[in-house]
Amino acid sequence: MNAPSKRALTLSAMTILLLALGIAFGATSITAQSLAAPVTTTEAIPGLQAEGRILRDAAGIPHIIAANRHDLYFLQGWIHAEDRLFQMDLSRRQASGTLAELVGLPALGSDVELRTLGLRRAAARSVDVLRRATQRELEAYASGVNAWVASHPLPPEYGALELTTFEPWTPVDSVVIAKLIAFGLSFDLDTGLTETLLTYEAVGQLAGFDGAALFAEDLFRSAPFDPASTVPDALGAPAMTGEARTGDGPASLAAQLRSGASELHPETLELLSSYRQRVEGLPLFRSALEPRERIEGSNEWGVSGRHTADGQPLIANDPHLALNTPATFYQNHLWSPSESVNVMGSSFPGTPYVILGQNQYICWGATTNPMDVTDTYQETVVVDPSSPSGLSTIYEGQSEPLIPLPQLFRYNQVDGVADNLANAPPDAEIAGVFVPGAVLISPRRNQGPIVALDQASGTGISVQYTGFSGTREVEAFRIWNQANNIREFRAGLQNFDVGSQNWIYADYRGNVAYFTSAEMPLREDLQAGVVDGLPPYFVRDGTGGNEWLQEQDPQLPQAIPFQILPFEEMPQVVNPPNGYVVNANNDPAGTTLDNNPLNQLRPGGGIYYLNPGYAGGFRAGRITERLHAALAAGPVTAEDMASIQADVKLRDAQALVPYLLAAFQNAFNPGAPPALAALAADPGVAEAVNRL
Repeated sequence: MNAPSKRALTLSAMTILLLALGIAFGATSITAQSLAAPVTTTEAIPGLQAEGRILRDAAGIPHIIAANRHDLYFLQGWIHAEDRLFQMDLSRRQASGTLAELVGLPALGSDVELRTLGLRRAAARSVDVLRRATQRELEAYASGVNAWVASHPLPPEYGALELTTFEPWTPVDSVVIAKLIAFGLSFDLDTGLTETLLTYEAVGQLAGFDGAALFAEDLFRSAPFDPASTVPDALGAPAMTGEARTGDGPASLAAQLRSGASELHPETLELLSSYRQRVEGLPLFRSALEPRERIEGSNEWGVSGRHTADGQPLIANDPHLALNTPATFYQNHLWSPSESVNVMGSSFPGTPYVILGQNQYICWGATTNPMDVTDTYQETVVVDPSSPSGLSTIYEGQSEPLIPLPQLFRYNQVDGVADNLANAPPDAEIAGVFVPGAVLISPRRNQGPIVALDQASGTGISVQYTGFSGTREVEAFRIWNQANNIREFRAGLQNFDVGSQNWIYADYRGNVAYFTSAEMPLREDLQAGVVDGLPPYFVRDGTGGNEWLQEQDPQLPQAIPFQILPFEEMPQVVNPPNGYVVNANNDPAGTTLDNNPLNQLRPGGGIYYLNPGYAGGFRAGRITERLHAALAAGPVTAEDMASIQADVKLRDAQALVPYLLAAFQNAFNPGAPPALAALAADPGVAEAVNRL
C-alpha cells in the first residue's frame, strides 16, 4: 500500500487526467468516454442531480465520477444495467422465486423451493433495518437502473422470451441478490449426513452389524488432510485441543449418533429422501445438500511489511464463486471527490458499492468461511383448529401454530403471444411440480419454513437459518468503501451478519489482519457443555433440548434475535506474530484438527463450535509451504506473491501418487493378484500412470 504522500501524487495524476478529458461538474448529463480512445457521447438523463462521467478504460472497466453520492450510485445502477440487465433480472427472480415469470415452466420447481425458503421475505426485512443513508443509496441505484431501461431497448433475451416489459428495479431487488449470494455460501440442510446415517442404521439392523459404528469409523471425518490452520499458524501457536470432552474417538461418536438417531421418526428418512429428490437437480441446492462437498477454491494470504521489500504489507486474494457467464463479479471504480469516496474493485451486478477491492487507505479480500448457521429440525406436527393454518408443531409439550403465507405462482408461456403469463393452479401438480397454495412458517425457527411434511404420520422438516433475519451486509460494504483505518473496517465487519467469510485486510499504515465474519448462533445444549441428541450438523429433534438460545444481552450491532458468539471469540488476528496469515477455506481456528469439532471450550464455558469440517486444507498447506520458503529467502516481493498464486502443485497428489506408482510396479511382480495385473496391463492405465 502507498504512503500518504505517494497517494496524494496518485490522486493528483488522476485529477490531471480527468481535467485533460474535460471533466467538470454542474449539468445533469452523463458523458461516456474511453481512456484509451477518448470518444465522447453525451446523454441527458432525468434523475441525475449534477453532471457525472463514466469513463471506460482499455479493458472496458467503467470509472464512475460523480459530484454526490446519489449520482455516484445512480450511475453505477445505470452502467450495471447497460452491461448486465438480463443477468440482474434473472438473479433477482431466481432469489425471489419468480424466475418462471421470466423463462417459463422449467423454472417452476426452483420458484417453489425458493419461495418456500423466503429469501425475498428476508430481503424485505433487511431493507427495513438498514440505515436511512444506505436506503437512499439503494434507491438511487434503483433509479439509475430504471433510467437506463426507460431510455433503451431491452436486451435481446427478452425478445426471445416474448417479453416487452421490465418490472422496475427496487432496493429489495438489490438486497435479495446479496441474500442469494450469501445463501450459496452459508446455507446447508444437514440432510445428506442424516440420510446416510439413518440408512446405515437401518441396513445394519437388517444385516446384523452396527451401522452407527461403521458410519463413525469409515465414513465421517472432520480432520483435514493437511493441518494448515489460519490463526494458530499466524500466531505460531498450537491448534486448539479438546477440553470439553464430549466424547473422543469413533466409539464415542458412534454411541452419540446411535442415541441421537433413535430420536428421529421412521418416516423422517423417507421425508428427507423425497425432499432431496425435489431439490437435488436445482443448482442453488447442490452445496446445501452436501456442504462438506461444497466446491470452494478461494485463496488469500497476507505478509507483514517487516518481511517485504518496501516495508509495506502485501496481500493476495483470488475469490472463487460460480463460474457463470456472465461472471458473478463486475469490476468498477467509484469516485466522488466531494464525498470522500474513491474505491475500485469488484461489485455484484444488481447491487451498489464495491464488494472486494481497495480505496486510497485500505484494501480487502475474502474467502468463504462455512460457519454452521443453519439447523434442520424434525418437527412433530398436529392438527390444531386454533392455528391459522390448522396445524401446529409441538415444542416441550405445547402447541405452536404454523403460519400460512398464501402464494401465487406464475409462468411465462412463451407461446408466440407477447407478455403471456399464466397462473399455476394452487395445490396441484403442473409439469411434474407440486405447486403449494401456501408456505407454512414456524416463528420459532427464525421465521423459517416447513420444507417437507407428512401429515399422515405427523412428521415435518423445518429449517432455521440466520439469513432469514433482516441482515445488513450491504451496510458493511458501504462502510468499507470509505473506511480510513482498521477501526472503521472492523466497524463495518460487525454489520456483515450472514454469508460468513474470511477477510484479509491491509492498510497504508502497515497493518495486515485477518477476520472472520457473520453471526454464529449459540445452541442451548452446546452452551451447557453437552450434545443433546444428534450434533448440529445432522437433523435435530425439534421438540426441545437443542434450540438456538434466545437473545438476552445483544451485541451491538446485532441482527438475529438469538445469542451469538461474541465478536472477540471469532477467529481473527491483527499484525500476526509469524509475519503472515493464510486462508484457503481451511480450518480458521484448528477446531477440527483432532477429528472432533465439538470438544473445545469457550472461555466462559460451553462448547466452542464453528463447523464440522473444512475444505481447502490442500491449498492452504501448499500456500503456507511456499510462504515459509519465501520468508526464509526474504524479503517477499509482489513477484513472489504472484508466483504463489500461480502455483499448481497439489499436496494431495504428492501424498497419493507414490502409492499409485508403487501399486503399478507391484502389479508386475510374481504372485501379484490377477485383478491388479490385468488392470496394469490395460494400455490406458499404463498411459495414465506414465503421465503421473
